[in-house]
Amino acid sequence: MAPDAVGPRSARDAAATRRRILDAATAEFSALGLAGARTAGIAESAGANQRMIYAYFGNKDGLFDAVLEHNILLVQTAVPFDPTDLPGYAQRVFDFYRANPHLVRLELWQTLQRTESMRSSPLIRSALEHKVASLEQAQAAGLVSAVLPAARLLDHILTLAHGHPMDAGDAATWTDVQRDALAAAVAVLTGQPAGGRSYSAGRD
Repeated sequence: MAPDAVGPRSARDAAATRRRILDAATAEFSALGLAGARTAGIAESAGANQRMIYAYFGNKDGLFDAVLEHNILLVQTAVPFDPTDLPGYAQRVFDFYRANPHLVRLELWQTLQRTESMRSSPLIRSALEHKVASLEQAQAAGLVSAVLPAARLLDHILTLAHGHPMDAGDAATWTDVQRDALAAAVAVLTGQPAGGRSYSAGRD
């Protein structure tokens, strides 16, 4: 029987345990990466039995994927996507990561140690595909420069928002000068002024 299939209270307890494990694993993985983290340490920090990690997530790789998916979707929810103000959107992503530097470290570890995990998540793929579709509509409406295909444009915007690799791992030190430069760079890519007015090339 699954650990959370006994009754309402058991289900609540299981959900709370799962959330504590995710929170503890987020801290452990962001500090040490997939290879350096230990499930025993995560379980101890979460106040949970180590076997619950395997019951809920399968193995350490599965736990890392769940942590990554949970936190990337958190960013997606916390920062609404606005194709009519892409410089502003990039700055809001920048602000969120600056306030939550452990999330940038998580994504850096993912790039180094678990490249396929982001591509394999249906929820992450769906969120990105929705943004690409919104960008395509905005480009068709003349609100965004169509010099780059929508998917490539989104990749560039998100890459710029993460900053240079040399300081990406310490997002808490990102400066307002970098924030302004980010808006200027995205404005060049999109044809949208950094103040948020829509691109209007070729329109009256």
